[in-house]
Amino acid sequence: MQPEKISQDEYEAELNRLHERREELEEQETTLASHDHGGGLPADQQNRLAKVRGELADLLQEIGDLQDRYADAGGAPPQPDGALGE
Repeated sequence: MQPEKISQDEYEAELNRLHERREELEEQETTLASHDHGGGLPADQQNRLAKVRGELADLLQEIGDLQDRYADAGGAPPQPDGALGE
């Protein structure tokens, strides 16, 4: 089944939204990881860090999928560098 076509305006709006969310998650990850002063994070922070990293991985996949969807619609060539190959 082919993904639904996406216009350039829809693509750009969604890509901007995803990149803003990526920046938020990266800030959360940095904040959580910075609290580890060599002794390891408490269990609750380890769990939150793992959750943030999982959300970040899912988001990067969404960005890649969106780029592929736009490329499939004839809007742009696929980007072999992945979601961060901006």
